[in-house]
Parts: sequence; structure tokens; C-alpha cells
Amino acid sequence: MDKLVQGYWDCPYCGTKGISGLNKRCTSCGHPQDEGTKFYMKKEKEYLDENKAKDYGKGADWTCSYCGALNRYDAKVCVGCGADREESSGDYFENVENQKKKEEAKKQEQQQLMNNSQQPTGGLKKRLPLLIGIAILIAFIAFSCRPKNYSAEVTAKTWGRVISVEAYRTVEESDWSVPDGGRVTEERREVHHYDQVLDHYETVEVQRSREVQDGYDTHTEYVDNGDGTFTERTYETPRYVTEYYTEEEERPVYVNVPDYRTKYYYEIERWLPDHTLETSGNSEEPYWDDTPLKENERESGRAASYKITFGTDKNKSYVTEVDEDTWRSLNIGDGADIVTRNGNVISINGKEL
Repeated sequence: MDKLVQGYWDCPYCGTKGISGLNKRCTSCGHPQDEGTKFYMKKEKEYLDENKAKDYGKGADWTCSYCGALNRYDAKVCVGCGADREESSGDYFENVENQKKKEEAKKQEQQQLMNNSQQPTGGLKKRLPLLIGIAILIAFIAFSCRPKNYSAEVTAKTWGRVISVEAYRTVEESDWSVPDGGRVTEERREVHHYDQVLDHYETVEVQRSREVQDGYDTHTEYVDNGDGTFTERTYETPRYVTEYYTEEEERPVYVNVPDYRTKYYYEIERWLPDHTLETSGNSEEPYWDDTPLKENERESGRAASYKITFGTDKNKSYVTEVDEDTWRSLNIGDGADIVTRNGNVISINGKEL
């Protein structure tokens, strides 16, 4: 059964503490409860008798919009100034919520001021060496990666050409079917794959768990009624424990059954990589190897590489790969303006590579 507990409040004007919540005015200075009033309970709870309890716990106090005094839920006029209730501006719970918001806003403001005051003297000083180190690293990378211009001279030229050759050969293969052109040399019955087939069921013991009720837990809560009293509510919730048990279960057992099929071993002709024809040289005219191919051979591709070596006025040497036109346009001894980045030539006479 619910019980009513007497609440208390403190007068903010004269400092009197522990005033009964049933008293709408301070017992010392006579000031009425106002919108700043917050009821609380003492450790030793005082319960209202049946006669008093009939008049409380039925509604929160309302707030006078003129003087801010709190009044009983059933009062028609304000105890502080006599204003009519119809012009009230809220109730006890709205006052508590507004006060809570103000306190939270004040805490956030104080925290922000504290953070602002600590940052220049603490955090920045601690991070300053790290920030300086990062700045130096960024500057070094930027300096190293910047393009560099050189007046250079062609000191060497090289080239290389490769022709890839395939040969038409007879090879031995095996598969579950014979491709066009294949000549079967042998057939075998082999395992193609395994199928899982149900063989039988077996009984196994399995441990399981379940939640079983093991009585009730008693709880007590107190609800602020907003009229100087609190309601004590006692209720019970079921309590559960985990119970373990073993039961038998039928589980299927499978076996792997091989699926036999005919596998074919056969001979067939395929074009396969065989060898390469390579040529290379310095500044002379590049050429392709013209060795005649056999009847069972064919080209599968050609590739070429052209490189120029530059010597700079800074006693540096750069080797870079270029296209054939650029390679042919420069001769040993020719001057050239080159741009490098990270040790690589990226531009020759204004032409980007």
C-alpha cells in the first residue's frame, strides 16, 4: 500500500532549514514558498497519518504569476498576494525543471571558461614541440619534392627491342570432357566430387539452460508529489536464476559418397610461349631481330625501350626512359633543359614525360 512521507524545504531568505513541506510559509521569517523551492526527504522518514494523508498527494502546488509563491493545488487565491489562481504561471514541477536547466547552463558556461583559461597555458605549451616538429617535417618534404631545373647534356643513348615468339606444340591434358581438336589417349573412372548422404542418426546428450523464477525482490521508490509530500511505493519484481539441464537429442550423421565419372586424357595442339628475339644497342639505328620463324612459330607481341642519360652542370647524372621520337631527336653532346622531381626527370626541353 502506498504511504505519504513528509517533505522538507529550506528558506532562501532567512536560511532556516528543514521546514515542513506542509507549511507554505517559513516558520522563522514568514516568507512563502516560491518558484525556487525544492522539496527533499530526511534520512529518518516521517509518515503522514490517515487524517493528513487525505489532503495531500492529489496534485502539485501551483505558482502565482505575480509574486511567485507556491499554493496548494486546491487553493483559489495566492497565499502570498491574493491573486486569482486563473492567472497562475505554472506548477512546482515546471519550476524544478527550469531550475535544473539553469544550473546545467551555468555549469557548461563555467566549464567553457575553465577550458579557455587552461588551453593557452597548458595544452598549447605541451603540444608546441610536436607542432614545431611537424612543421619542420612538412617543410623538408616540400623542399625535397620541389621541381629542380638543370642545364644538361646528353651523355649516352641506349635502346632495346624484344619480339615474343610462340610455338605450336602438342601437349597432354586431362579433363571431364574433350575439347575440339583433342585426341583421346586414355579414359579413366575417377572421383569427380563427393556427395554428403545421410547414413543414420545418433543420440547425444546436450546441455541446455533456462531461466527459472526463484522468488521476488522487493523495491521501494519515492515520488515527489510537488505539494510538500512524497509517495512511498513498494513493489515486487520476479527474480530469476539460470538452471542447467541435460537432454538427449537425435543428430543426423552423414557420410561422403564419391561420384565417379569418366576423365579423359588427351593430346592437343596449343600455342605456347617459346622464346624471345632481343636486340639492343647504343646510339646506332635501332632494329628488330629478323631471324626467320619456323613453320610452327608466330609472333605474340613486340616491345621496345629507349633511354637517355643526361649529365648536368651540377655533376649529377640522370637516366630516363623516353618515347622513340624524343630519343631520335637528341644526340650525344646535345644540350637540353631538364626538370627533375624526387630524382626523376619529368620534363625535357619543356615536354613533359
